[in-house]
Amino acid sequence: MRVRSREAIEATLNAWGELKGCGFMAEMAPYCGTTQRVLKPVRQFMDERDYQLKRCNGIVLLENAICQGRAEYGPCDRSCFYFWREEWLEKVI
Repeated sequence: MRVRSREAIEATLNAWGELKGCGFMAEMAPYCGTTQRVLKPVRQFMDERDYQLKRCNGIVLLENAICQGRAEYGPCDRSCFYFWREEWLEKVI
């Protein structure tokens, strides 16, 4: 899959920087325009904000797109996968 341009992704976001509840973080921008392999779709996840199991659709994990931390908080060693909306990706043949 090819990650769409930052401009194309930002055009899908609401005032909170989200599409259907899924946020696009500035740290995801370096992946824009790159080709990535889908690791797997996300069907449910544990939301650590409220410790609830959430169901979802239209979200995938990309193999090597892993968070290293955020600029405002500094580095993080958890290596969490970013959540990518399918609308932010395009198939590459």
